[in-house]
Amino acid sequence: MTNILIIDDDDIFSRQMGLYIDRMGYEYRIAGDMKTGLEMADSYSFDLVFLDVILPDSNGLAGINRLKASPSGPEVVIITGDGDMDGAEIALNNGAWDYLVKPPAYNKIKLLIQRISQFRNEKTKEKQQLIFNRQPIIGNSPALNDTLVKVARACLSDGNVFITGETGTGKELIAKVLHENSNRRDNPFIVVDCTNLPETLAGNILFGHRKGTYTGAEHDRSGLVKQADRGILFLDEVGDLSPGVQKSLLRVLQEKKIRPIGAKDEISCDFRVICASNKDLKTLVDQGVFRKDLYFRLVVFHIDLPPLRQRQGDVRQLINHYVPDICHQMNINVKGISNDFVETLECYDWPGNVRELINLLHLSLTNAFDEPMLYPHFLPREFRIKILQKKIKINTGNDDIKEKVFLNISQAPSNNMIQYKEFRDHVNNLMESKYIDYLAGLSVKNISELCRMSGLSRSRIYQLFAKHKKTIR
Repeated sequence: MTNILIIDDDDIFSRQMGLYIDRMGYEYRIAGDMKTGLEMADSYSFDLVFLDVILPDSNGLAGINRLKASPSGPEVVIITGDGDMDGAEIALNNGAWDYLVKPPAYNKIKLLIQRISQFRNEKTKEKQQLIFNRQPIIGNSPALNDTLVKVARACLSDGNVFITGETGTGKELIAKVLHENSNRRDNPFIVVDCTNLPETLAGNILFGHRKGTYTGAEHDRSGLVKQADRGILFLDEVGDLSPGVQKSLLRVLQEKKIRPIGAKDEISCDFRVICASNKDLKTLVDQGVFRKDLYFRLVVFHIDLPPLRQRQGDVRQLINHYVPDICHQMNINVKGISNDFVETLECYDWPGNVRELINLLHLSLTNAFDEPMLYPHFLPREFRIKILQKKIKINTGNDDIKEKVFLNISQAPSNNMIQYKEFRDHVNNLMESKYIDYLAGLSVKNISELCRMSGLSRSRIYQLFAKHKKTIR
């Protein structure tokens, strides 16, 4: 049975939708604001959420990820009376199934519900088949879970896999998870660092040699490809392979045979290739730097790892996982983790992703050492300055605040240092005030148009204008 949630403050529309859904034989519930809707999504299992954009307490577009992250992971359809192209783009980029403008054609609603019901049923069956051990992977964000579905599918096959992602996203970790969940798990996992594979030595390193081939070759030596026989050959940073090595590797992938240097005969070798790169191989192919035929051999499954900044909620889980591990490594007592510490780290964009986060936790624990609890002032000074610069944006126009904050944060922790919550509230209030100044200066006389442009509800706009003592023209 498909269960549906309608989040809309238009009571008449919600009841009409509910009656139509009921006639179709589906269960439904109604919430008049985002807060109630999120509470329902956390308490009940829904397959589909019809979500309005302009709500009394929130912009519906901002709630898409939070709804999809609820226990049942429902599909979200935006349905609004104020449709615009920008809103549609934001909705689809955030994972919405569709974007509808009121009043909807009910035949389209019927077809939409049927398709989503079918999709959810097939997805449930697939999940039952895609059970695999993801133990080393920390996080439960929608972006990560969507990626893990692709990983699970690749585990059921023996096709070659291409893993992409920014530096530090965990490409080798995913490769090892693929290996551990495949039918080759009991056989070798061999890593080839393509960045440090000189063309003059590549043949020897990859394919090995026979005794007496050259001076110093006193024994037969197996190359890395042969060592991966019946197992996995992991080509890390495959985009760095030289043209000559690409040509040699292509033939080996086609024939699954190698010829060690100095050998008369070829040797059969059964291996699966998993490769990774932080470069766009398609761009390299277009530039003539990477062979197109090799690209198609390598990319049977493509798994793109999301950067940490897109993994909503995972920073907290990663912190809770790694802090005890690092404490044990450092032979110190396991420390508590303050909410301020976590909130500060969640403000950062993490260009170095999980690897950068782990390194920062090492530095913070070194700074804290004998202290029982991690607080923001144990973070490296440069990091704290970056966070504060992001908060203030430097051009806020309030030099007194900037001077006070940076004088305190750039010094060693002291009793009179500005507290994180005090600073956060002050900066948020400052940014809020400047945004209201901006809205007040617009030549828009229609409050509905102002709601549409800002994404704020009518009641919220009046509340903010009153708070900052501004007048709506």
